Parts: sequence; C-alpha cells; structure tokens
Amino acid sequence: MTNTRDRQKAALAAVDGDGYLAINHEGSDRASLRYLTGFTGEGVVLLSTSEVVLLTDSRYTEQARVETDGLTIIEDRGWRGKATAQAIAARNLKRIVFPSDRVSYRWVEEMRPLGSFELVPMQDPVMSLRRTKSDDELACLRRAATIADEAFAALLPELRVGMTEAEVALRLEVLIRETDAEGIAFPVNVSTGANTALNHYDPALAPTKLAPGDLLLFDFGACVGGYRSDMTRTVCVGQADARAREIYDIVLRANRAGIEAVRAGMPASSVDAVARDLIAKAGHGDAFGHGLGHGIGLEVHEAPALSPRGTDTLMPGMVATIEPGIYYAGYGGVRIEDDVIVGESGCEVITATPKDELVQVG
Repeated sequence: MTNTRDRQKAALAAVDGDGYLAINHEGSDRASLRYLTGFTGEGVVLLSTSEVVLLTDSRYTEQARVETDGLTIIEDRGWRGKATAQAIAARNLKRIVFPSDRVSYRWVEEMRPLGSFELVPMQDPVMSLRRTKSDDELACLRRAATIADEAFAALLPELRVGMTEAEVALRLEVLIRETDAEGIAFPVNVSTGANTALNHYDPALAPTKLAPGDLLLFDFGACVGGYRSDMTRTVCVGQADARAREIYDIVLRANRAGIEAVRAGMPASSVDAVARDLIAKAGHGDAFGHGLGHGIGLEVHEAPALSPRGTDTLMPGMVATIEPGIYYAGYGGVRIEDDVIVGESGCEVITATPKDELVQVG
C-alpha cells in the first residue's frame, strides 16, 4: 500500500522552506496532488512538518474524505487564493515553496498581496521524487501495458479497408475501457498514409480512410491507478512497399539498440545517441527529429528525458519509453515504442505486442 505520508515528508525534505504548496486548478498539477495525498480532484495541498492541509470546495469535499487519510480538509471556495493564504498565516508559515513549472504567473501575482509569507519558486520538486517508482507504482504500470497489449491484439483482426482513422481510434478506446483500466492514458492517435509522418496527429479532425498499401500507426496506452502506459506500433494495410519495409527494419533495429543500452548509471542522452546514430548511419538522420523517449507514470510525459539535450542519469526503478521513428512528409512514417523499467544491468520491457516484422492488416 502506498504511504503518502512518506511522500509528503520526502517533498518537504526536498525544498528549503517552512511549507510546500501543490495546486491542481483545471489540471495544472493533478499528478502531484494525487501522488502526495491520493486525492484526484481540484484543490491545494499545503505541506508542513506539523500538518498536511487539503483545501477544496463542496464539489470535492466528500471525495477528499474518501480518497485521503490523515489530512486536515478545509472546504472553502476561495481555495485558489484567499483561503490558502489564510491557512498559511494561521500556521505561522513564513517561507512557502511552490512549483514554478505548474502554476500561472497570474496565481503568483494574486497570492503575493494576501499575506506576509514569502513565495519561493522551485521548478518541480515533486516530479524529482516521482522519477523512480515503488513496487506499487510498477505494478500499475505493468498492468497498464498489458491492457494496451491485449486491446491492440483484439483490434487488429477487426481492421478493414475503408474504415476511418477516427473509427479505429474509437474502437481501440472502447476495448481499453472495457477492462479494469481507469481509461485511456491519453487521446488515442491513429494515423494512416501520409498522416503517419505527423507525430501528434488527431484522427478526429479530418479522418482519413484506410487504403491498401498505406502505413497505419497507433500511439496509445491505458491508465491503471493513475499510471499510464504508452505504446506505438506501425502496421501496413495490405502489402507494404519496399520503402516501408526498409524504414521499418531500420526503426526496429534502433528500437532494439535503445532498449539494449538502457541500464542504471547510463546517461539518458547516451541511450538516445545509440539509436540516433544507428538511424543516421542508415541515411535517415534528418528524418528522426524527436527524442528517443521520456519517462511515464502519473503523467504520460515526465522525467527522465531521453534526448540529445537530456541531463538525467538512469536509475533503477525509472520507467521510460523507447520510441525511435523515421518520418517523411507526403509519404508517411514508422515509429516503434516500448515501455521499459530500468534495472541495474539492463531493463524489463513491459510492452509485449510483437514487432519483429511489419504486420499486414485489413
């Protein structure tokens, strides 16, 4: 069972202040609030050595009582500002750290006149704590990956020429939601033909129909206990041409090389370089523009960053994606993405959908 009190103590130890604020207003820091308290609604958590206070309003009060334990819950519609300032003053806290990556400048300007305390920005201290996962967190991530694998396996036999990307995306979402998952990890990305070169494509905007010979790319995941899987597989509608098969083979080798390079103590940028150099030597370096991967957990994009600019060093218990790709405008692209748990001497791949060849569907 997750011990939120230990997480709260670790968050306080990570900051130089009398208290720490985590705020979820319209999704600004939902992950940190859940990580620190178990609460999944909107509100503010005020951490101090003597007390943990959760401020929210009547929409969430009963939910907060059910989801949390050992907190002082204050119901006040002014929790975004005035009520939080009053709670700080009532506890005589003078120096309050807040995550500058997560709150708006407007919030800071509104809070400053409300009390004599000092607001101290720190980039995102709770994210630093969330880099490495506990056994409970890893169990959720493994289950989320398994659900995604099983949903995708169930979908493939249903695919037919003439279906739209939006139809396919909806069907995949339904298959995930029919399980014990909380839901999808993020909006399902299904793209076909030239659209597969668009990394963050939205199939609902201008749905394209599946046609023979087209590449078909899926980027999706499931959410279990708040934790999110993230997998990409590329298949072909009918017979693939020689160019598609060549690109697929290169991306597959880069994916495997990246996975092979993952281990504790490895700089994240070096893992990226292994896959990136392989693609560049094959003549497609300019067609791989994004980072090799990113951390996953309560958010689908979190630390560590596996990219040329990444500064993280991999540690046991970190969970990340390995997702090389090659994309050509007007033609299409291939991406293969797996989720891995970092170990001392290697990694555990928790996405199991086969990828050894460019699968034909439809």
